[in-house]
Amino acid sequence: MTRVAALPLLLALACSGDPGGTGPDTAEPGRETGETGHTAETGDTGDTGDSADPPPEFDETTDVVVIGAGVAGLTATADAAAAGADVVTFERDAGVGGAAMYAGGLMLFSGSSEQADAGVVDSAEVLAAEWPAFTGGDPTSPWFQLFATGNVPRVHDWLAELGVTWGIPGGDASSGPTLRVHQVDGGGRALVEALLKATPPGVLRLSASVTGLVMHEGRAVGVRWTDAEGEHSIGAGAIVVTTGGFLRDLDRVQAVLPELALTQATYASAPSADGNGLDMLEALGASTTNLQAIGFYAHGAPSPLDPRREVGTPAIAGFPWVNIEAERFADETGTNSFIVGRTRAFQPGGLVWLVADAQFLDVTLSDLDGLGGSYDITDLEAAGLAASSDSLAGLAGELGVDAEALDATIATWNRVAAGTEVDAWRPATADLPPTVQTAPFYALPVATSLAKNFGGVTVDLDGRVLDTAGQPIPGVFAAGELTGMCGGSIVGDYGFTGSLSCVVLGGRVAGEAAAVEALSLRP
Repeated sequence: MTRVAALPLLLALACSGDPGGTGPDTAEPGRETGETGHTAETGDTGDTGDSADPPPEFDETTDVVVIGAGVAGLTATADAAAAGADVVTFERDAGVGGAAMYAGGLMLFSGSSEQADAGVVDSAEVLAAEWPAFTGGDPTSPWFQLFATGNVPRVHDWLAELGVTWGIPGGDASSGPTLRVHQVDGGGRALVEALLKATPPGVLRLSASVTGLVMHEGRAVGVRWTDAEGEHSIGAGAIVVTTGGFLRDLDRVQAVLPELALTQATYASAPSADGNGLDMLEALGASTTNLQAIGFYAHGAPSPLDPRREVGTPAIAGFPWVNIEAERFADETGTNSFIVGRTRAFQPGGLVWLVADAQFLDVTLSDLDGLGGSYDITDLEAAGLAASSDSLAGLAGELGVDAEALDATIATWNRVAAGTEVDAWRPATADLPPTVQTAPFYALPVATSLAKNFGGVTVDLDGRVLDTAGQPIPGVFAAGELTGMCGGSIVGDYGFTGSLSCVVLGGRVAGEAAAVEALSLRP
């Protein structure tokens, strides 16, 4: 429930100044930061204004504003409201859920009841011991410690109270040797539905875009937003930004990883992952950390409808992948491993192809963005994405790779398939793959799937956004993929499977802390 006020925002009078003495710089006085990082006229004096400047006036006021209604935003909304705050949550799309609506609902827990029932021994200590090997992260970092000790009581058990259930724990190369990946029954949509049950009625404003944070004397005091009816403003004691990642902004991706070739890159992130929240907060002076920690998958191919969209099939894991040198470089079964995905991403020229034979004519590739389309290899060839030939030498010519090298790679693969040679890339216990020997031969691009941000805006253990001097920007909190899932420094270069657990934890932390701060500012 918002508190409509025609008078200037009173709380701004009670909380002027930067308590740390090192408040962030703004773009310039009298302007606010917009969704794209550009500035817009507001009449607000900004945080560089004189102490005598009057506070801005708003159409209405509330305690906490949450920007974004994905998993992090819904979680922050629920916790802020549970703490007694009035909350308004803005979502620029027509529906809620964000990236989770495209996901299978995988979550990582260390010491859950499901693990105990399955006889799996796990704990915060076990997770810490395994963490560096599969993420490259530092298990002594404060945010990792919070996640390791809090993922069961603060995430699993809380969600269970909301009716979320999980299947038998599993695992992959990006979750460590212990079986700790829990899939939500019903997938990401079921998780979102459970969070909606904890969301108070009347707090969500859909198809409503926040165009900027309003600053006064070093503190965020509200936001400006638009909908079909026009421009509006709302004052708040605290703002939680949960707008997701930046992987749809290829210029930013290239800036943080200039050595990454985007030749066969596809989007495996939500359409809204355009970095608008990162732009907003960086313009306020927010610091960032670990932006190069992008989680890549290698589980699909470019779509014939749009080469930045993605189609997939389980068969991608069953045939050899070769790079521009016509050599294999990874275990192809690791299609959802961030380690394999990153290895694929940094192959020379960004070029990788799956090589198959006539068997692939029977394979169906489906849209991975939920649109329901299906294709075969001839559709991709007609779109200029795949290649074929009656011989391996001819296929090598189509790809511009060395014919002898490709022939040698496929000959080795076929010996592995026949069981006469050990695969250099797969464990000895792996199932034998199919041979590649019957014309016609096909080459299908294996895309660099831009999946998740595991670095982002720097936040402290209360979810407060820190500036470049390491000081909190008063009134500003953040959570979710915008913060690298939680904390921004929880991993090294590799991500981890089940990061939704981290997103929920970060949302709970930021929502509760924002409520505490906002309630302390009520007049």
